[in-house]
Parts: sequence; C-alpha cells; structure tokens
Amino acid sequence: MKILVYGLGYVGTATAACLMAQGHRVAGIDVDPAKNEAFASGRSPVGETGTDELLSAARTNGRIIETSAVADHAMDADAILVCVGTPLGPDGAPDLSHVLDVTVQCGSALKRRPSHAPPVTVAYRSTMLPGSMEETVIPELARHAGTPGERYEVAYNPEFLREGTAIEDFFDPPRIVIGERVPGNAQSLKEMYSRIEAPVFEVPLAVAEMLKYADNGFHALKVAFANELGRLAHSLEISVHSMSEVFLADTKLNVSPAYLRPGGAFGGSCLPKDVRALTTYLKRNEIRAPLIESILTSNDLHQEYLAEYATGHISPGGHILLLGLSFKPGTDDLRGSPLVDLAERLLDKGFRLTIHDSDVHPERLTGMNLDLAQTRLRHLFSLLTNHLEDVWDTADLIVVGKPMPHLADRLARNARVISLDRLNGRMT
Repeated sequence: MKILVYGLGYVGTATAACLMAQGHRVAGIDVDPAKNEAFASGRSPVGETGTDELLSAARTNGRIIETSAVADHAMDADAILVCVGTPLGPDGAPDLSHVLDVTVQCGSALKRRPSHAPPVTVAYRSTMLPGSMEETVIPELARHAGTPGERYEVAYNPEFLREGTAIEDFFDPPRIVIGERVPGNAQSLKEMYSRIEAPVFEVPLAVAEMLKYADNGFHALKVAFANELGRLAHSLEISVHSMSEVFLADTKLNVSPAYLRPGGAFGGSCLPKDVRALTTYLKRNEIRAPLIESILTSNDLHQEYLAEYATGHISPGGHILLLGLSFKPGTDDLRGSPLVDLAERLLDKGFRLTIHDSDVHPERLTGMNLDLAQTRLRHLFSLLTNHLEDVWDTADLIVVGKPMPHLADRLARNARVISLDRLNGRMT
C-alpha cells in the first residue's frame, strides 16, 4: 500500500517505520523540515529504540517516498494517517490546532483526487476526546474535501504505543481498534494491519476515541494504586517486592478483566468493610493515600448516579419494579448490598417500589442476614414479591439490579427496562 503519515514524532515515526518493514511504501510529512530531511535519508527524527534500523532498511529497499509534492501523493494514496500532537491547551483540554491544520492541508489535497478513484481512508491516530471526530474534525475535512464517502472516508485508529517499546508494541499489540464513521468503511486499514496477529475491533468513532483515555487512565490508576500500597508496605517494613509479586501472581481476579466492567456499585460483606479498614489504618499511621481514601466516596457517588439514571426515565412518584436485593447473583447475602442502598434511595425519592429477588427467601435466611431482614430491612422485605404477574405490566419502570436469567426472555420483550449491571437502558 501507499501510505501518507502526517506527523513524524514518536507515534508517526514508529508507525511509518513499522509499516515499511511490512512492505508498504510511506511518505512521512512534518512541519519541521529537519524531521522531513532525517526521515527521507533513512534516519529516525526521534530517539526511539529500533526506528533507525527500520528506516535505514526502508531507505535501502526504496520504501520511503519523496515528500516534495504532498498533494500529488494524496491523489493515489491508499491510506492517510494523521499522527500529530494534541498537547493540552490553557483550559486543560487537548489542543486540536495541529490536527486541524493537517486536516485543512489534507482536505485541500483530497479535493483534487479523481472522482473515479476509490475513496482513500483518512485515519486519525492523534489522541482526542470523545466526540472530537464527529463534532470538529470531520466537519472541517468536509469543508475542504467534500462529503465523506466520495473521495475519502474517515476513521479513528488510536495508537497504544509506549515510548521505548513502540516497535514491539506495534508488531505485537493486545488489539487493534478501528473507529468507523459508518460500519465497514475502513477496510483499507484492516488490510494495512493484515500481517499483524491481533484481534481487530471495529467500533463507532466515539468508542475508539474513549478507549485511548480508558487505557491511559487505567494505567495511571494502576501506578498510583501500586505506589500507595508500596508506601504502606514500606512504612511497615514489609517487603514491597514480595507483596507485589504475590499480588500480581493472581491473574484470575487481580490482573484480569474481573471487576472491570462498568455497571453496579461494589458491595457485600468484604469490599466495603476492608476498604474502610484500610483507609482507617492509613490515616492512623499518617500515610497519605488519596486514591485508596477516595474509593468509598467514588462508590457512593456511583450509587447516587445509578439512582438518578434509573429515575430519570419516569415521572416522580412512579411505580418501579426492582429486580434484585442481595448484593450479587447466586447469593442471598444482604450485607452491604448496593441494591439495598438503591432501594432505599428510590423510596427516599418518593417512588413506589416492588422488589423481586429469586435468590432471597426470607424463610431460609440465617445469622446477620436474618437479623437485617427482621430489623433494619423490614420495610424492604414487606415490598418483596414472587408474583410478578401482578406488577409486570403495571410498573412504570423495571430496574434490573443484577442478572436474572430466568426472566431474560420477558425482559428482552419489555421496553420499560433499565439494566444497571451493565448500564444499559432501552426505554421507548
């Protein structure tokens, strides 16, 4: 393929070098003449492991395209990748001025592309907040190049390259993400990555944009969390290394997809209690750990968000059928259940409430759960029912607090459903 890469920083240079190593021909373009000169001569414009060797080989093999006439290359390119920087502006938001400058140049060149030629895919790799493509970039590109789908198509292809290991990350990625304007419109990108063995996810533009921030936010969170635990262990003269090695050995729950799917708040008899105990211990020992200390506050804010999210779909005082009361499927444990908290919030907001939970049988409860049912949760147990026919068609809203497999078919046919376990709603 013939590919244009706008921006010869760390991302653009590594991307271009790896694409040429796979046999593609690449024109590298930057506002800095020194970077253009270095690239054209087969030298890396940036200090990134392995790029000098790949660019030198590409120069020898004739895969570096002369960039003196950028517009001419856009006439017959198979793909255009925008890899320019998006530094933070004074307001803390990404500055898209470099992206828009390239968009204007690219659009003006694409306007000259023959109408009979297949549309070229313009893929943006620059980090941008969700909505940037649809609200800012595509309108600007259309203003200069005409309607998408004619001479060009637009995609968002976030990069997940780490400085220092960018070459390795390019050839062995955990996945490839392609954000599409319309489903199936970025097939040339799939062709471009065809030699890389990795799952390919074709998603809407905003999903692809958000994934970059989801990744980096989580990476930053992991570093901060590990360091807070490290400060605690170090202050107690516990081996930080030993603690970390054993913690990371758990790839079933700790380093895994477990607990990482957005949905309901956490609860139960363990997590709230242990986080509170850990927070108290940190404070007593005067160890500052704001991330850990904020976990319970964040969970409480999420509980309120879920209540507002659910009740925002019906009028005040409406009738809600809440499916779920124990803290997760397959158990009747009510201790610290976020669904108990949700039920009480719904009542406090003035809604009429009916509750169904196939896991909770009052006559079988023992210990603390029985005490809760007979004392603090007595008002909620008076709202429990197993006779769903009485409320299924009359409730203004059905809130699924946890999965209910035995009701899946009925729920699928009901439009008055909000599912909190995955933040899904389909009210009509």
